[in-house]
Amino acid sequence: MSYSILDDGHISSPKGYRATGISAGFKEGSRARDLALVYSELPARAAAVFTTSTTKAAPVFFDQAILARNRDAIRAVLINSGQANAGTGQPGLNDAVETAKLTADELEIPRDSVLLMSSGIIGVPLMMDKMREGIIRAISELDSGGGRRAALAMLTTDTRPKERAYTVQLRDGRTIRMAGMAKGTRMVHPQLATLLTVVTSDVPIDVRLLQRSLQQSVARSFSRLTIDGDTSPNDTVLVLANGAAEGSAIVEASSWEYGAWQEALDALLADLAQQIVRDAASSGKIIQVQVRGAQTEAAARQIAQVVARSASVRRACKEGSPDWGTLLAAIGASNVDLYPDLLDLYVGDILVMQGGLPVSFDQQAAVQYFSHQELEFMIDLHLGAGAATIWTCTWHGEFA
Repeated sequence: MSYSILDDGHISSPKGYRATGISAGFKEGSRARDLALVYSELPARAAAVFTTSTTKAAPVFFDQAILARNRDAIRAVLINSGQANAGTGQPGLNDAVETAKLTADELEIPRDSVLLMSSGIIGVPLMMDKMREGIIRAISELDSGGGRRAALAMLTTDTRPKERAYTVQLRDGRTIRMAGMAKGTRMVHPQLATLLTVVTSDVPIDVRLLQRSLQQSVARSFSRLTIDGDTSPNDTVLVLANGAAEGSAIVEASSWEYGAWQEALDALLADLAQQIVRDAASSGKIIQVQVRGAQTEAAARQIAQVVARSASVRRACKEGSPDWGTLLAAIGASNVDLYPDLLDLYVGDILVMQGGLPVSFDQQAAVQYFSHQELEFMIDLHLGAGAATIWTCTWHGEFA
């Protein structure tokens, strides 16, 4: 393992970044921070993954347009919470353009070097008078220690910030840093949903490899979350790499350095994804569904998602009922070809079905296990090497 956690790290911990989060007044009746700004002192290469929703929010349209012509020199990311700027039509897009222009002009950087994210109530226009004042104040408060303020300012229904920072040791002796912050609780599904993530790094890396690495990491992390099955129009996962660590750039996917970067990015996004599940669970239960032995990874992922979304499985978990039959029913409803007489099921460490037949197990131990805050189910199909893990949770009031 080439990476380690950076104690007290935050989004502006990598070299060449500053950040802040302020209260601009977007959240009515609250003085909570609601406008975050992340700024790179050097032009940063950018990679992004966006929502698959057909009703994309204005900032998503805007960012996609910017990145279509500029992936090599992004300088700032502005994030507001309170209003999603989704379902706002052309006026919402005009507000997004003006917001980016105001930010660029105040920072004295090119207008096509600012990206936007928004989260909050759908169908409500941005408060542009407060936005103009907020941008000026946020820029005046930028500093290298402002990452925690930014992580707080991007939250909506979240109960706590999600952030992590790593140092990564490269083989030539160099040390690079990467840091991430995210928001998300409800409306989280494999199409990303109300999930915003920013990752910063000082690594010098080819922009095509940066995009490739992000897509792989998202597939192994955020795409394995499902909370309530809803998909939001605002989802964005963004990585910036400004090269401030200097040295030779990572330009080969086969290189040891790229492998070290990929390993660390995989770990960082998986960490943030699990923080989102833990926040969403609150007083509910965290559930991990692991499928192995499938013919393909896609088949394993499909089964795991169906099990994780099953109302019967979720209710059994929430009520502490050791009814493993709900797992079997969900597996059968997945429309994946399998051989039932090869199937093994585990509830935690307890084997409940082997070779498609129920086995004797300690019922009291199963009851005790289902009372735990965190539950794991393992499904082995014995058909191949395909495997996948999905994380989900129950929440207060889900079956009220």
